[in-house]
Amino acid sequence: MSAPNPDRAGPGPAGGETSQTWKRVGLGAGALGGALLLDRSIRDLALDHQGAFGRDLAEGGHTYGDWKRTAPFLAGGGILLGVALDGETGVRRATSAFFGVFAGSMSNTLLNWTLGRSRPRDERGVLHFDPFRGNASLGSGHTAYAFAIAAAVDEVTDGGWAIPFYAAAAGTGLARIYGDRHWLSDVVVGGFIGWWVGGRATAAAENWLGIRPLIARDAVGVQVRFQE
Repeated sequence: MSAPNPDRAGPGPAGGETSQTWKRVGLGAGALGGALLLDRSIRDLALDHQGAFGRDLAEGGHTYGDWKRTAPFLAGGGILLGVALDGETGVRRATSAFFGVFAGSMSNTLLNWTLGRSRPRDERGVLHFDPFRGNASLGSGHTAYAFAIAAAVDEVTDGGWAIPFYAAAAGTGLARIYGDRHWLSDVVVGGFIGWWVGGRATAAAENWLGIRPLIARDAVGVQVRFQE
């Protein structure tokens, strides 16, 4: 039996991770290309099927994806649930998830501001861009935030806890299209950024954040330290 040839050995952990990263980037690029081709058609389809019931459902998606309305409840509830279920480890996981959601949302916000794509309701077409302005279209901030939540929950829990969060994120994306707030491609980009950055940042934070609860007679808080 001959010895294995090191030149023909499979990729190591680093090579495998790089390969997976490029596969995901390729998947995202392919999804974006397809979405761009469908932007006008999907918008027309949504506008042709407007109704009171659909608008009521969409309002729920708009609300869930608005961080100003939901972030305080989700962050506070996550930390309290973490303490109740897993003590100090639960607090660390909840805080890592919060960091992941913040990173995913801010990454999308930076792209949105840089590109300055016009929203569909502006009636300027699919390819109109006015860079470096806020409240633009690509990618969808509500969708990025919602998918960052789902990805963060997915990273810090087991047993299907993330499934309802992914369902809520998908509903948020559909609501943004139905409400004529975003193009399909905006939702695809926002969802991908929120999922990818949110999940990666949560996993990274779990490794280098040291967190412990601080409970005093008249105050409750957390101590955060950076680990080497």
